[in-house]
Amino acid sequence: MTARQAAKALENEVQKQRRRAERMMNTRLPRAANVLRNAELSVLSGNKSPSPPGSPPGRRTGYLRNSWTVYHKNGTPAGMFGIISGAHYAGYLESGTRKMAARPFVDKIIEKAMPRIEKIFSEIGG
Repeated sequence: MTARQAAKALENEVQKQRRRAERMMNTRLPRAANVLRNAELSVLSGNKSPSPPGSPPGRRTGYLRNSWTVYHKNGTPAGMFGIISGAHYAGYLESGTRKMAARPFVDKIIEKAMPRIEKIFSEIGG
């Protein structure tokens, strides 16, 4: 095998492994997004009474809890995934207002989901 042939074979193998890694990444994006959604359902499953400041919002009508949409976008070199709330007041609850103390929940969702998400993507390195 000549040096040129060896270089071409190496380049082909690198491209093959890159495509394999991208496929593996893209199949894990929906799983990771669903882990976020499940964590959101868990964090926002509080009681029906108003929550104290500093804790996740209570579930009075269930609109905030049920208004989340899962998204994932395949791409190169990496994809994106996440959840987004359709409730217009989610930001007010997260950050608070002048007259209402914050009821943060985003960091709690991420904290709850991160160990499982890391496990899902650690399977790629194998």
